[in-house]
Amino acid sequence: MYFSPSFLQNTLYIVAAVLIIFMIAVITYKIKHNIKLWDRTLTLAVIVLVNTLYSILGGFIDLPYELSSVVTGGLSLVAFGYIVVIIWDLHKQHKTDNKKA
Repeated sequence: MYFSPSFLQNTLYIVAAVLIIFMIAVITYKIKHNIKLWDRTLTLAVIVLVNTLYSILGGFIDLPYELSSVVTGGLSLVAFGYIVVIIWDLHKQHKTDNKKA
């Protein structure tokens, strides 16, 4: 299956826009309900947004392949790590909720 570079670049624009809108909605909700603003999920969203914006920048500026691989690969690994930590915290919370019930 082949995806044209312009299709992939346009998809990145859509992903970045949706992520920014989602982040604004979550931040607004947290501020309205006096919930702690910065947590692991917001950190994960920022990492994914930076990775996406860096990839978009690569469409306008010819960045060295090695640098792009290191930055996007590193950010992807960090994002994966945050996903694992969030899932583990949810698992621990579920176990403690079941013990209380």
